[in-house]
Formats: sequence, structure tokens, C-alpha cells
Amino acid sequence: MMRWWTSVAKVVMVSVMLAWGFACSKSDDGVVASAHLAQDVVQGTSTNCAVVLTAQQGTKYAVTIADGNEWCQLSGGRSELSGVMAEGENTRTLFLYFEKNPSGSPRIAHIVVSFDGGVRVELQLTQESYDANIAFVRAWPELPVCDVRDGYIYRSYSAAVGAKSNVRNYTICYNPEYLAAEWVAYPMHALYTNGSANRDNSDFKKEPTIAANQQMNGYYKSPYNRGHQIAAADRKCSQEMMDQTFYVTNMTPQLGRFNSTLWGSLEGKVRSEQCLDTLYVVTGAYFKGKHDSSIATATTDSSGKRCPTPSHYYKLLLKTVKGNSGKRIAEITDASALQAIAIFIPHHDSGSSTVLKDEWFMSVSDLEKIVGFEFFPMLNDAVEDEVKSEYNRSLWF
Repeated sequence: MMRWWTSVAKVVMVSVMLAWGFACSKSDDGVVASAHLAQDVVQGTSTNCAVVLTAQQGTKYAVTIADGNEWCQLSGGRSELSGVMAEGENTRTLFLYFEKNPSGSPRIAHIVVSFDGGVRVELQLTQESYDANIAFVRAWPELPVCDVRDGYIYRSYSAAVGAKSNVRNYTICYNPEYLAAEWVAYPMHALYTNGSANRDNSDFKKEPTIAANQQMNGYYKSPYNRGHQIAAADRKCSQEMMDQTFYVTNMTPQLGRFNSTLWGSLEGKVRSEQCLDTLYVVTGAYFKGKHDSSIATATTDSSGKRCPTPSHYYKLLLKTVKGNSGKRIAEITDASALQAIAIFIPHHDSGSSTVLKDEWFMSVSDLEKIVGFEFFPMLNDAVEDEVKSEYNRSLWF
């Protein structure tokens, strides 16, 4: 089902400016007295919003929270604030402050801005609600539902790519009990896979925001490799992005003759499915299933710390059928325009084989029942059940 953060109606009031029957007042130097919100609608987890004033220097102004001041205040906890535009100043930014909104319903504040000369601007700020049972929320198609569960740690990473300074890289659901992420979610596009980043310049390292004692140390005891969940080759666009794939929180103890053959081949096949519309991927490790005889239930890292081994690995893929529709996933209401699939592979000694067995492929819904996570919640309600319950093996590699 499509979550509240995409389905709550956005209630936006157009700013109304009244000045004795006129919409605005223009000063001698051509500056129009006006005001606007940096955002009319903010997320339920947001805690501030900017009010931007524009007026001639020397102009007096007053800002009043006419309704909603029980949850929304100006600086110092005030509901009213006045001042004068300083010399050489034509714009001024003031901030509204509030707490997160877990109420289950959007809430609205009305803000009135008055200037000299009778100019009056009425603004409306809507703060959506957030689900307190959701630990991490972003409107990204690849992101599973991030439920609050004991011990789970969610992290999302971004980095500079060319002229863009904050491009999203990937998100993890980390389980410190297993010293590994249960899933890693990320977009795939030529933007990410083309570039000159070199894995030889990257080093395995601890994730800097998670306690060091909650992460594995060094390397795994042979025959297990430090197996990436999001592959280094998926992030050739910048060295910073590739370096982030070498956090040990992205690693699991993966048998060498699975990592370098079957799993490595699958990673390459997934890259071949990227498209102009973006391919959305979730890669996961499952620890609760029956282990193949070639896989121990646990190994140790270089410090002797016990590290459980996954019994299975999985990937989920979602993209548009055409690959170049130019539409956001949440906007698509025709199930036939989308394709999704899940691959659930036993962790085993696969030798030199790279053959993907048909029995490993299934629907997204079937994999949800096995691993206990809800995937692709950003799908439109009109198509979610159909897209997640059906799959066509022939449409993929």
C-alpha cells in the first residue's frame, strides 16, 4: 500500500497580498514588498521552515502566526515578531520552528506578514504527519519500508558526482547482531556506473557513524570474502561514491567460490538492466534459513569476533518496461508499464558456475513473505499488488 508520505493531500494556499485593494506596493527603487514560504508543505519529520521577506530598506514589517501557534513559533518561541529592513537589505529570512508531527494528520499554520503602507501577505504552512513506527523516510522508489525494530540501524549515503554535490548513493538496514546489513537499497543508472573510479584506490573501513564495536574487524576467516552488497563496480561515477561501498557495514561473509562466480555474474547482469528511467535495486542477505552443507552458520573476523553467515542472498529489481517513459514510479497507474522480479539464491559453493536456476526467481510479494520486509512501497496504490505479485522471467537477463 502506498504510504502516507506520498498519499497525504498537499493543501497549499496561494499567498494573498492585500493593500487597500492592490496586490502589492512598489517602492521608489522598484522593490515589491512581498513574502513567501520556502516550502508550503513540509514533511512530518521537518522541524523548521523559512519565511522570506522582500521589501525596500527601512520598511517596517510584522510577522504573526495567526493560527497554529500552539505547534509553530518564531524564534524565541514567539508568535509575533517585528523589525525593520536594514540598510542595504532588500530580503530577510526568518524561521518558523516546530516539532515533528506524529499525530497521524496534517496540521496547518496561518502566518500573516504586514508591511508599511498596508501591504498584507497571508501564508499557509502545512506540516504532514509521519508514522512513528517508521524509522527512516525518503521518497525513493528503491527504499523498503524502514520499520522501527529493536536494534536496526538505518543509514543513507550521498556524495559529489561532477558538479552535483549531494547525489544519493545507497541506504542500508544494518543489524548489529549479525554485524551486517540485512538489505542495501540503491538506484542504478549510467550516471553511477560510468566513470573512472578505481577500486584499487578504495580501502575497507569502518562506517564512521556506527559504533566501531558494532562492526566487523578487518577480514573474515577463509574461505569467506568480504562480499559487497552494493558492488564497487556499481559506483564508478566518483571515487567518493565507490569508497562508500567499502564500508564494512556493506560487507557480509560470502564464500569465495560464490562471490567471484555466481554472485559476481549476477551483479553484472543487473547492471545490464539499467535504463534511462533508472533501475531500482534492493540487495539483501538472509540469515535465518537452512544453510547449504558447504556453508558454515558462522565464521570469525580477524579479531576473533563471531560473524553469522547468510543462508541466502537476494536481489529485487524494479523498472519501467519501456525504460524511457520519463515518469516517476509513484505516478504510474498502469501495471503493465512496470516490471519487477526477485531472485533468492542459496549461499553455496557454486564452483565456476554462473547459471541462474529458474527456481530462484519469484515475485516480490513471495520474497516479502520469506524475509519479512515490505519492498517498493512507493508504487502507486492502483498497481502495487499487481506489480509485486507477478513476474515474467523472460523480461529479464
